[in-house]
Amino acid sequence: MGLHSTIIVLARLFLFVRSKTVEFYLLRVVLALVSAACETKLYSTIGRVLNPRIALIFLIIMATSTGMFHASVSYLPSSFAMYMTMLGTAAFMDWQGGLRTAQGIMWFGIGAVLGWPFAGALVIPFIIEELILASVTESGIECTRRIVDGFVRSLIVLV
Repeated sequence: MGLHSTIIVLARLFLFVRSKTVEFYLLRVVLALVSAACETKLYSTIGRVLNPRIALIFLIIMATSTGMFHASVSYLPSSFAMYMTMLGTAAFMDWQGGLRTAQGIMWFGIGAVLGWPFAGALVIPFIIEELILASVTESGIECTRRIVDGFVRSLIVLV
């Protein structure tokens, strides 16, 4: 709620918006831009990590999905959790420059804490993958450090 009201206050100050209808649609435009930025991050990560063709298929699916069309601009906690899930998934997928486990957990944690609490369960498969990789490569201490770091980042947001 605080983030959304900040957008409205800034619109009142700098754009001199006074109509509730204009404020409502301006908020939806800002939410659409945030959603587009998150989708672009996930698309570019898929294209770089997996394959540009897979990224194109992902883009087509996202662009033609009626659920995404409505959810991306909705003023709902689950929509915010959707943005954070896209960023968290992109972080877990992108291994360039090292593993980004803590960053991925943080994005999912922000989505769960500030958005929809049940979205926190979406991080479980990524953590299981991390634990399996750590057991195979015998890097349990580094894995534990990354997971704890991610949870601490999420707790800082909660506080």
